[in-house]
Amino acid sequence: MYGTTGELIKLLPLIKSIPDDQQLRINTSQQPQQLQQLMKDADLPTPQIALGNGVQGHDLDKPTDLIRWGITVTIGYIRNYRNIRAFLRQPGRHAFVVHGDTVTTVLGALVGRLHRKPVMHIEAGLRSYNWRHPFPEELDRMIVSKLARYHFSPGAIPITNLHKAHAKGEIIDTKRNTVLDSLRMAKAAPIKPSEIPADLSQPYYVVSIHRNELMSDEGALQGLLEIIQQHSERAKIRAIFLDHPITKERIKQLGYDHYLAGKNITRLPKLSYYRFIQLVSKAKYIVTDSGGLQEEAAYLDIPCLVHRMATERQEGLGQNVVLSVYDRGKVEAFLKNPEQYRGKKAEATIRPTQIIVDKLYSDGFIEK
Repeated sequence: MYGTTGELIKLLPLIKSIPDDQQLRINTSQQPQQLQQLMKDADLPTPQIALGNGVQGHDLDKPTDLIRWGITVTIGYIRNYRNIRAFLRQPGRHAFVVHGDTVTTVLGALVGRLHRKPVMHIEAGLRSYNWRHPFPEELDRMIVSKLARYHFSPGAIPITNLHKAHAKGEIIDTKRNTVLDSLRMAKAAPIKPSEIPADLSQPYYVVSIHRNELMSDEGALQGLLEIIQQHSERAKIRAIFLDHPITKERIKQLGYDHYLAGKNITRLPKLSYYRFIQLVSKAKYIVTDSGGLQEEAAYLDIPCLVHRMATERQEGLGQNVVLSVYDRGKVEAFLKNPEQYRGKKAEATIRPTQIIVDKLYSDGFIEK
């Protein structure tokens, strides 16, 4: 079960590894527009069951959208209850697979328990130990860890977190996050340069911010945009600023557009995942508030500033990733010499998704 592009990105390698007739894909469509493009790029068939369609076909962009979407999803579940039950009555073992830390993750886990089937949580055990950062993701993970019975956890620290939380069931170490497999797929995708609306021949870095914590903190957002403006004026490198819809609207609302009007700043609309990876993989460095991009930067060995108070992810920390804790000095120090933050790429031989698939085979949830 998934509803956001972030979930589907990291589930794609698993979906591709399981025979189609042995899975029932349920989509809550928190981001129907982005999901449609991702499914097209990945050559993924339409999900068998769609419980919602965003808000009138548009992605959820503000908190009030969540209420309308929730009502639609509830109605969709009631209408599709018999279809779900029919699939679960087929011969063999069945489980509900959820990913990450979204509202859909919690809903999927609750539905799984409602149907008395084991819940499998992929990317389990991540913690910041600060419920405000990230919010509500930290709370979502805490809830799902109590509902899941299979915890697919990316490494030693997340596993320790699950033990501390007294998680019930089985904990399986996937070594790395499944996004490592997704990244391989995206880098190998036949995306044409013309499909990325920017000249990539000159050196550039990427700025991608969108989180609620930063958007709601006017001072922190203004401070970051000021630094980007100043850096673009004195550094001989272009900034490619990705306009997430919520970010673009917030910057306009606060009257901060002038910070991004410099000649060395190029604003682009948010790109689909495959195009985004083609862009990011050639960047000199990255400024972001995204935990997912933190992981991808770590695997690509690209210097990355994570502009957050706390992160639940360990990838790259102490190597190529710097956590700013909203400290202006840390941001400026990173931009002054990003090349010093070169780390070590993840082992190319590790296939996190294959570890999950092997477990599903060995426990009888899928057949060869």
